[in-house]
Amino acid sequence: MPPARVLICDDHEVLRHGLRAVLRWAPDLAVVAEAGDAGEALALAADLRPEVTLVGLGTQGPVVPELVRALTATGTRVLLLGEAGSADDLVEALRAGARGYVHTTVSSDRLVEGVRAVLRGETLLDAAVTGELLTRLDGARPGLAAGPGGRNPLTARQQAVSELVAEGLTNAEIASRLAVSRATVKGHITVALRRLGLRDRTQLAIHVNRTARLGDGWQAGPVGSG
Repeated sequence: MPPARVLICDDHEVLRHGLRAVLRWAPDLAVVAEAGDAGEALALAADLRPEVTLVGLGTQGPVVPELVRALTATGTRVLLLGEAGSADDLVEALRAGARGYVHTTVSSDRLVEGVRAVLRGETLLDAAVTGELLTRLDGARPGLAAGPGGRNPLTARQQAVSELVAEGLTNAEIASRLAVSRATVKGHITVALRRLGLRDRTQLAIHVNRTARLGDGWQAGPVGSG
């Protein structure tokens, strides 16, 4: 399989070069171009059709949500990169279709795994922003219920996986942490979403953080119950 094509869009040249240098060491990824502004990024995305586009939240041009929406329309998956202080742009960009977010202080290995996670169709959120997302998105997204009777409907293993999702780990990282396969992790997440009435990993992370903040003290079901 040829390496997945990655486009980098940020108005800081040094940051772009640094991202390229990190991704260069991943044999399954190839940076096909760099863009310094939104207009250039859109033109390159339409021409090169990258599978993933890294977008800095400080990128000049249209506001980030509009850029994310336009990039997504070309078929690329958008992974955001920025500072924790840009929460407003982050929330709106996620609503516009971004597939994840990593902080600018992310490690090289974590960045590479983040791009791979987005390629696999996962939603990736840096643990540093889940609290802010909780505050801003909790009231805007339905279905954040505890389950029948107000009890946690998850097994202990599903709960453990959900908590690691809330920490911002990818499926591969969760599989390594729990010594199980990626398929097993994906299965636990799918069941957890269904039992909690949630739509995606973002809602699951918010749900876990809200439950912890409220101190509900729910008890998970037995490990072998699903």
